[in-house]
Amino acid sequence: MKQATLYLIICICITGGLSSCENEIPYKTGFKEPQLIMNALLDAGKAENFVYLSLSGAESIGHVEEASVTLSINGKQVEALEECPPLKPLGSLDQDPNNWLNFLPEIGKRKEFRMRTALQPGDVVRLDAIAENGKYHAWTEATVPHPVNPIRVDTTRTALREYSGWKTYRQFKITLQDRPGEKNYYRLDIRHDITTYAQDFGERDTIIQTRLTDLINREDIVLTDGNPMTDEDEDDIFGTYIANKYNVFSDGRFANANCTLKVYTNLYDGYQPAYIYHVNRNCRTITVRLLSITEAEYRYLKALNCLESDNYEEALMKPVIIPNNVKGGLGFVGISSEARVVMQLPDEIINWDDLLPYTQAKSPQR
Repeated sequence: MKQATLYLIICICITGGLSSCENEIPYKTGFKEPQLIMNALLDAGKAENFVYLSLSGAESIGHVEEASVTLSINGKQVEALEECPPLKPLGSLDQDPNNWLNFLPEIGKRKEFRMRTALQPGDVVRLDAIAENGKYHAWTEATVPHPVNPIRVDTTRTALREYSGWKTYRQFKITLQDRPGEKNYYRLDIRHDITTYAQDFGERDTIIQTRLTDLINREDIVLTDGNPMTDEDEDDIFGTYIANKYNVFSDGRFANANCTLKVYTNLYDGYQPAYIYHVNRNCRTITVRLLSITEAEYRYLKALNCLESDNYEEALMKPVIIPNNVKGGLGFVGISSEARVVMQLPDEIINWDDLLPYTQAKSPQR
């Protein structure tokens, strides 16, 4: 209650102060030459990785017309990355120029390059990007982290309290051994890959592949940085807690020792994607990935946690600075190595004969 009262007093003071200002100071930013932006999150050992290029602008990103990207490992150039074909709108301008499917979001207009060289732990990786006939040259260099030893994953079903009551989730306990003698940074990633066999509304057989990555980490002392929460804490409208959306953490609480993380995910039983009906079967795979990341990537994702949080108040909190590790330009390039456990769940078969009254009620009109 005291925290809420203090928060309201601060807001009133700020509002009053702003309303009492009679003279405004005009603010104009001078023109700044655009800079080349290079972004990528690279996975060691992966057969394909992707690098993205664009140009900075005063109000929105710009687009690169001509560019090339080269990869060097341990001081030796090993690959000129392949430029991917640009994305195209889904609609047809001839049929309907105003159809929203005819327009791409700005992020879809970035130049994309495919890297086919598999990176290995310990490699010193350098990416050089040159654009617009040499007008722009940006580069970055980083060392591929070493992964942890194989992780152990235990799962069970358990109930969690929510604002509407209790709900059953899948609990994960992930045990890892910290790499000794060094400062380490990690990221937890749990993927539910679901292949759904169904029909669309035109009664055509269809297969839809979905990847779901949401998880609940509020009870874990490491992932909450020593501030575990309950469902009531999470729903506090005056809260200032920044959730660890990207599930990054350091070994500060378990250096040179074992650690067991405890998190939860939805069960996704009876999962049904949008725009389909009459699901026949769901094939489900769970992949638990423990990523070893660089300190720069750890700080980058921590900053994104703040900026993407509903609890981040720019006027009341310290400003967030997005790390930039690209020289001669802007952007961020991260590299990670992983330890993973893959679990194949039994196929979920739906017997529609048992649900006949329901399907008759829900089937589209012919």
